[in-house]
Amino acid sequence: PPSSSSTTTTTTAPPTGAPPAAFSEKIRKRIRIVKPYPFTYATFAKGRWTNRTILDVYNSEFGSYPRSYYEGAIRNGRITVGGKIVSTDYKIKGGDELCHVVHRHEPAVAICDFEDKDDNDNGCDINTPKYITVIHEDNDIIVVDKPSTVPVHPCGGYNFNSLFHILSDQNPLLRGSLHNVHRLDRLTSGLTIVAKNTEMAKALGQCINDRKGCYKVYLARVKGKFPLNAPVEKRFLDEECSTSETLLSPHISNGEWTIDSDKFKKGDAATSIWITNNRGELKTTTEGVTLKDVFQSRIDPKQLENDGTAVEIPVERNGEGSIHWLHLACPCEITCHKNGVCKAGNGKAAQTAFGVVHYDEETDSSVVLARPLTGRTHQIRLHLQYLGHPIANDPNYGGEMFFFNDGGRKMCEEAHEKMKQIDEKNNASNNDDSRTDSGARGNNNKINRPYHAISTDVPATEEEVKCINQYDRSEFKSFLEYLEKSCVWCERSKGEEDRAVLEFLARSQGIWLHALQYSLNVDGKQISYSTPLPKWSYFQKEV
Repeated sequence: PPSSSSTTTTTTAPPTGAPPAAFSEKIRKRIRIVKPYPFTYATFAKGRWTNRTILDVYNSEFGSYPRSYYEGAIRNGRITVGGKIVSTDYKIKGGDELCHVVHRHEPAVAICDFEDKDDNDNGCDINTPKYITVIHEDNDIIVVDKPSTVPVHPCGGYNFNSLFHILSDQNPLLRGSLHNVHRLDRLTSGLTIVAKNTEMAKALGQCINDRKGCYKVYLARVKGKFPLNAPVEKRFLDEECSTSETLLSPHISNGEWTIDSDKFKKGDAATSIWITNNRGELKTTTEGVTLKDVFQSRIDPKQLENDGTAVEIPVERNGEGSIHWLHLACPCEITCHKNGVCKAGNGKAAQTAFGVVHYDEETDSSVVLARPLTGRTHQIRLHLQYLGHPIANDPNYGGEMFFFNDGGRKMCEEAHEKMKQIDEKNNASNNDDSRTDSGARGNNNKINRPYHAISTDVPATEEEVKCINQYDRSEFKSFLEYLEKSCVWCERSKGEEDRAVLEFLARSQGIWLHALQYSLNVDGKQISYSTPLPKWSYFQKEV
């Protein structure tokens, strides 16, 4: 990893309505910054690429740059075949190894919060070691509380700023021995289990795939009084099921159930909601149980059984407890693999159970528990959106990035304005420092960063590529020097040293979805792990 990786801190305002007992006046985050470095993307030719020109393949298969960039990259040797420079009309053959060398810029990520006790006379003590919290570690696994913004493994624009690399920096003995067990979105925080060997990775992976003895519990903060916005017309077996048919399991399992073929057409999306008590017994409207009963029931997230159900004391309703769960079976699908866009209503069967932890009147938001029985991509986020209660700060699925967070919104706007000022300053400097020799940049050399583009999150434009293509590899003593000088992202990011911090403040700093508890059956032994509650769940003292 680059030896220049470092940490810094930034300050954001607490969510509106947070009581003093739950939040400090300021929330301080330590973020990890990795300096740009050379990186080679290598791949062997796919079958569909054979007999196509290398320029056509890169232009059509990869979307970070316009065609003009790939022309210059092939000409100057940033893109090679078998380690050799080729022409733009070179036709790819089976077995060819294609390499693309880039100057890689990774977004900064948050790795921990500072508490009040971390303060000193000069502010936060950045020399105090601060790491990702380890919940449990033994010879086979390491269980951590993953911060939001950190991806589990290298993917997309993240490499050294992934959980695997950060844990390896934290403990060098882990380097090269970590294996993924389950998915957790980059913007989601919480409990993450990582295997230390392939045998344990396979065993845990099989447990999750079989769904036997595997129980997951998430915490989310959503808009509105959950679940009063849910589509009541989708309530399952409301009239067809008699009160004697109390057990739900014979009807629905993992989002799938047997239906009367005369009532449905093949291909119809099977979507239904239903309500159960804490023992999983179906409750119908004929028994007087409605969505309001789910809203009014309360679950203590600190007291959960291994299977994710709540610990309750019978108090009413003929000796039953007061806890009710809302269940949703609604298919989910990935509509665009390239961008990771998903939607609910079609696709693979998916099922989630929800219970209410608390409701905050000031922000009109609810904290809910989610127990997914299946593991579809973005399942909980999609299901909450379908129910009319999206995660409050999830901008991709019906929320607002700065929901009741005026301080965060203000800092985002200030970060964008600061980056705009940096761009204008650099543009003015470039115009004053024009060059006239062959291959040089002239008076039209402006950064032209797309509005609201944050480093690498928006593809390069023709104007930006025209700017960097004026450099020729022969002008420089080393390939690395040429690589740095002809980097689009360097053009966007150059200027103030705190640019990476500004970019971090302009992005989403995570959504209110947290993996709270995982229970797994490994070789006949049930193991369970949980994390502390996230700060955003404490908008009321009694939670």
